[in-house]
Formats: sequence, C-alpha cells, structure tokens
Amino acid sequence: MNPITKNSFRWTYSVAVFLAIIGLQQPKAKAATLSNGWNYAIDSFNDGVTDGRVGGGEFEFYGIAIKETSDTAFIAINSNLSLAGYARSNVLRGNINYGDLFFNFSGQNFNTANANRSLFGIRFADGNDSGVATTGIYSNVTAKSVTQANDGFSNLTGYNTHVRSGGGTSSIGDLAATDPYFQQTGENTVLNSIASGTKVGEISALTSATLSAMGLNFSQFNAVGSQTIGFSFDKSAMPSGSYVANLFAECANDAIAIKGEFEAVPEPSTWFGTLVGLSFLGMGAAKRKIKRKVA
Repeated sequence: MNPITKNSFRWTYSVAVFLAIIGLQQPKAKAATLSNGWNYAIDSFNDGVTDGRVGGGEFEFYGIAIKETSDTAFIAINSNLSLAGYARSNVLRGNINYGDLFFNFSGQNFNTANANRSLFGIRFADGNDSGVATTGIYSNVTAKSVTQANDGFSNLTGYNTHVRSGGGTSSIGDLAATDPYFQQTGENTVLNSIASGTKVGEISALTSATLSAMGLNFSQFNAVGSQTIGFSFDKSAMPSGSYVANLFAECANDAIAIKGEFEAVPEPSTWFGTLVGLSFLGMGAAKRKIKRKVA
C-alpha cells in the first residue's frame, strides 16, 4: 500500500471509530428509570379522580418518558386521557384536557421559578385552556391555574385528601404527592397551564408505532393506559442541564413529574474541529511510518 493510500485509510478509520463511539453513547439517567434509552417516571396507578371516583378512569396518568439524541428530545405520555379531552358540558370549552408540560432548569421550586419567569413550557394539546395561542415550546413562562374553570381541585391538599379517602395512593411520578416542590395549600394554587411566554420552537407529533420502533415500552412497568401521546422538539429551544418536568390535568385530578438531564447540543464548530484533529492524527502517524521506512 503506498503512503497516500495509507494516509487516506488512516483518516477514514479514525473518523469511523469516532462516529462509532458517539453512536454508542446513551443518554444519562439521573432520577428516573432508564430503559432502552428512555428515561421513565411511573406514577401511582390508583390516584386518578374521575367524576369523584378514585383509580382508573379518564384521568389516570400512568407514566412519562423522555429520550434524547444529540439535537432532539422525545416525550411520551401514557394515560387514559385522550388529546380530545374529557367531555363535560359545565366547563370551559366543553372538555377537560391536559394542562401544559413545564420544564424547570433553575434548581428552584416551581413557584419561585414561576415568579422569576425561569420556566419553559410546552403546549401539546391544542384543545386545552393554555394562555398561549398555538402548540409549541415557550420560554420566560409564567403559569396559571385553570382548575376552577374545569371543575377541579383548588389545591394539592384537597386532591391528596380525596384520593386517600377513596382508597387510593397519590404520587406525582418522581416526586412524592406532598413534595414541597409544589405549593400544597391555598386557593387555586395548582399552576397547570401556561399564562404567558415567548415561543421559541415547534413540536412534531409522534405516533404510537413510531414510539414503539424507538424502543418505548411502558408495559414493562405495567403502565397500560389506553392512550400513548408523543412528540419531539429541537433541544436547542431549551437549556442543557438538570430539570424537573411536570404535567397536571386541567382539573388537577392527576399529575406526574420526572427528573432528568439534557446533554448540551454539540456546536457545529466542535464537531468540525474534532474531525479535523482526527485527520491530522492519522496523517501524522502515516508520516512517521514513512520516515522510519526511509531511514
């Protein structure tokens, strides 16, 4: 093999090894359960409240899962509530839907982050009572309560008491039902909908078949809600680092939260610099061999 051919081979080999290593890297699990690249938080299976009944029913949330690649985040929600919502003639819009999904990277509790406009929010149910006009990703978010307009609980203490009296065990996924991350008492203190924010990205809906092909499997945790809702978004719309993400029904009849961490999105210049560095390493090795042969 001549020196030029060897040089090309070594550069190609170095790049191939680098890409293979990157391809084998898996997202990190911080607090939830990692399985096949998905980070899961599983909720209590008997803390949904539907028409006063505890357990099962339309408002039972079973789990949430998050997966990431270098530039994209994927969200999956397993519950009994469809994106069409639960029809009720006496509530706003005639149905009770999902609230919005909030991400908090600040390390503060929810109310403090809300007061500081540090929250990020995702409106994924276009039929809900969100204060923003369209589905998508929002930054500088403030949150509001829409439970009163949806015949729901005024606070988490009322919800937890009702679940307990009905024989259920309440939880909020990765958080305890009484975790001080959320305000527990007061009037209309379940902040479950975006009040305002700045749109910074779009979401793309994912089918159940697509999610399954990506390795999603809620049934391994016996989470078998009738609905699996999924969507993806560009990670550049949010910061990297540790977060708490949470979701309530608009009536606060169930809730779920997950703890995790987003890896930083690689800068294009970083990738280019790494590849160039590998190519020079390959060329240097080839030149050293040529010199030794000449000597």
